[in-house]
Amino acid sequence: MPQINVTTKPNGAGRSWLEVGYYETDSFGRKQWIKREVPHNDRRLTTDRQYSDRGETVDWIILVPDNYPLSIVKVNYDRLNPRQFEVVWEPESGDEISRADKIKRVFELSSENEELTNLLKELLDEKENS
Repeated sequence: MPQINVTTKPNGAGRSWLEVGYYETDSFGRKQWIKREVPHNDRRLTTDRQYSDRGETVDWIILVPDNYPLSIVKVNYDRLNPRQFEVVWEPESGDEISRADKIKRVFELSSENEELTNLLKELLDEKENS
């Protein structure tokens, strides 16, 4: 379970906060941030917040489960730069594995079951023919 340590500034110029969500690419190829939650309200995350003596900063400790599907970003807000996103944690994407490697792995897992192997071959043949 990864641990993240982040400091935010809740008030004043140059304030910052944390958000949980994901990036979505629109039809024009622009990356848009979609906010889903704040870390301390997401029950899947374990969070601890420590405020400084005068409340100027907040020190976060966040424990992220291994299968957590969303990203955590620190949003920095300033009048000159209205919203800047800094990715604090991002889930590992399964895109690095090629299709051929995935097919090979499926056949390895189903090697003991001949019926399943034949079904996989049929499905792959149908997909290639269509």
